[in-house]
Amino acid sequence: MNEGAKNYEIGFLTTSEQTKEELEKILKSRKMSIINAGQILKTKFAYPIKKESFAYFGFLHFSGAPEDIDWLKNELKSDKKILRYLIISQPAAGEERSRGRFDESSFTAKKSSAEEKPLEFTPRLTKKTPARVEAITNEALEKKLEEILK
Repeated sequence: MNEGAKNYEIGFLTTSEQTKEELEKILKSRKMSIINAGQILKTKFAYPIKKESFAYFGFLHFSGAPEDIDWLKNELKSDKKILRYLIISQPAAGEERSRGRFDESSFTAKKSSAEEKPLEFTPRLTKKTPARVEAITNEALEKKLEEILK
């Protein structure tokens, strides 16, 4: 990996299965190295995107210079075969990604009864839930109303 290069992931929707190979060529032309390439999967849309009702989804993990990302975005915008894309930066090796709004401290672990079951995490409730009110009979309700009206 080059000095100053960062790890990135790109997810994309394309109209052709061959676009993945074309994207790999584009990355290699700017001396970006491909770390991992995912499979291309055909997916049907709930609504049309650029008049297409289905597309091929794929992703690539690669490393490259941060200044090349703007160039890559411009290349992808001009490619008619790419319907949508998303580029995110990955944490460097040994670096931990900063946590968002939720972290482990906002969850409590339920002990599992069997060793092979994974722990289940449930969010802690900050507000108390109201106690459940039992049903009251009509007679008791009428009696209570008479007491109030007196």
